[in-house]
Amino acid sequence: MSESVIVGPVNVRDVGGLPLDGGGQTSFGVLLRGDALYDGDGPPTGVSWPPAAVIDLRSDKERARSPYRWPASTTFVARQLFDAADLAQMTRRDSLVSVYRDMVTHSGPAIASLLDLMPDDGATYIHCAAGKDRTGASIAALLLLAGVPVEAVVADYQATNANIDGVLTRLFARGAMSADWDPTWAETPLEAITLIIDEITSHSQGARGWFLHHGAAEDTIERYQERMRS
Repeated sequence: MSESVIVGPVNVRDVGGLPLDGGGQTSFGVLLRGDALYDGDGPPTGVSWPPAAVIDLRSDKERARSPYRWPASTTFVARQLFDAADLAQMTRRDSLVSVYRDMVTHSGPAIASLLDLMPDDGATYIHCAAGKDRTGASIAALLLLAGVPVEAVVADYQATNANIDGVLTRLFARGAMSADWDPTWAETPLEAITLIIDEITSHSQGARGWFLHHGAAEDTIERYQERMRS
């Protein structure tokens, strides 16, 4: 498929409607996840757009390579998460599992700080390049904090599989994929996301304790949980 056909992000979804421990579902219109937008893109389908806030997890170099101008009504924040997950810089020596292992070791404070960047009203769109790895780790943590059971967190992470062909087409067209790329980078391995989940759920106070340990404030956590559970 040519880039001229794919004129918008292909991996965007609202994480509303996921089950919660104890019953109920996550709220729609609070947290969106997905891939990067580029100049000339149209809006994604299936979600309310534009979001109130955008948190871009890519590096400065990635953003410069693939710019996009958000409307004035959207608050944009660049919050680099883990540079080693830039698919344009990876080599075949890098496995996704090793990248996730390093990410969970070094990125706890950065992930916890995402709560401070989410507005009290409107949706927040969190994205990286593909909307799979840095985004996947961040969203998994946020869903666990909301009270989404592990199996549903894994299912949301692996939902990217249905969109990966379009994601790869756009990444290659924008020079955002390493020439030395490994096809396994397109996967959503259970072992990789389990590293993130186990790190968070193994805290003695669960996901809430993990976020507190990494710098999140009690009142910020409570506001987020209230919005996601209403």
